[in-house]
Parts: sequence; C-alpha cells; structure tokens
Amino acid sequence: MIKGRKAKKQQGFTLIEVLLVIVVIGLMVAAIQVNFTSNKPEAQLEQETNRFAGVFNLAAEYGLLNNIELGLYIDENTYQFVGYDGLRWTLLPGNEFLSPHELPENIIVTLLFDDLPLEQPSLISSELFTPDDEHLEEMKEGLSNDEKPIIPQVYILSGGDITPFRVEFSFNPQWFDAPDIMFAVVGLYSTPVDIVGPFVDGAKFVPDSRSSGNGK
Repeated sequence: MIKGRKAKKQQGFTLIEVLLVIVVIGLMVAAIQVNFTSNKPEAQLEQETNRFAGVFNLAAEYGLLNNIELGLYIDENTYQFVGYDGLRWTLLPGNEFLSPHELPENIIVTLLFDDLPLEQPSLISSELFTPDDEHLEEMKEGLSNDEKPIIPQVYILSGGDITPFRVEFSFNPQWFDAPDIMFAVVGLYSTPVDIVGPFVDGAKFVPDSRSSGNGK
C-alpha cells in the first residue's frame, strides 16, 4: 500500500433512490410518448392516470422499506401521500413525488370504495385509522386555528396491504367540449395497482384490430 494514500469510502445508492430514478424515468418516457403520439386531451388524461399509478406503487415500496404506515389523501383536484408519525399524518420530507400534486383544472378525480371485485374481505378498511374524538383533539395540538389534521382516505400498511379503492380520472363536465372519457386505477389487496380503461360514454373502449394495422 502506498503511504499517504487516503482510503475513500464507496458511496452507493439506496434502494429508495434507485426506485425514485426508475419512477422518474418512467414518468418522463410516458410524457414523451404521449407528446409524440397524440396531442389530444385524452392523452393528457392518460398521462395523469399513469402518473398516479406509478407514484402509488412507489409509495407502497417506500412504506415497506422504511417500515412506515402511509396514507393517500385526496382533496378536490389534489392528491398527496402522507406518513403516520404516531400522532398525526404528516408530509414526507425529501420526497418530491410523494408531495401534493395538483391536477390540471380540466381534469377531476373521483375516489370510490363500493362495487369492487373483492374475492375475500380486505385486511384493512378506511375506518382502521379513523380517529375518535379524543385522538382528533390530540392531532389538532400544535396546528394553527385554520389548519385541519390530515385524515387519509386510503391506507398503505408497511407490510404491503392497502385499502381497496378505485380512483377515476375524467374531464370536468364544465370544461368546454369535454370528451366523455375516463381512466381508472384500481387497488384491491396490495400493489401494484391496475390501470383500466379508457371508458368512453361509460363503456370500456375496445380498439378495432382492423384499423390498428397489426392484425391481432
């Protein structure tokens, strides 16, 4: 060994950092594909649906690797992922993709819990972490008068189980000449979640193989 040479520590990437890079690349590729394949409003709707599904799967991996309970909170046209610190649900610092994301004003999101194709009862429900009056008062401690505690509608347990849900992305009917098209993201027992659609006029769209040119 040559004297005076300082040993350098090798710094590698954590699994979470690798996952973040994968998700970022995936979102960028999806955005590029949408921009090149179509400039129709439907492409924007599909892109927002793909983003939500990708970030939800990332959140589940984050909770699993860090042994933390996570929640999905949807408020009007904004959704975000929060973590439980033992007292209240808070934002996850240093995780840009899990922070609040506001949808374009022409797109609305609808959260549903009924009529899901469940083959067996789920291990968790939306009532599992619902605080009682005493706990709710504790959650308000330290918050300003106009600030309300965050109570997620969907829960992601550190073991991988999730609240069964369906999130639908569609166009705001008040938007001028809004097409009647919808995509949905469905999560039943665990991740990854599934993307279904598009649904046109309430029915699932099935492309005509004769016009696709692939003959399949």
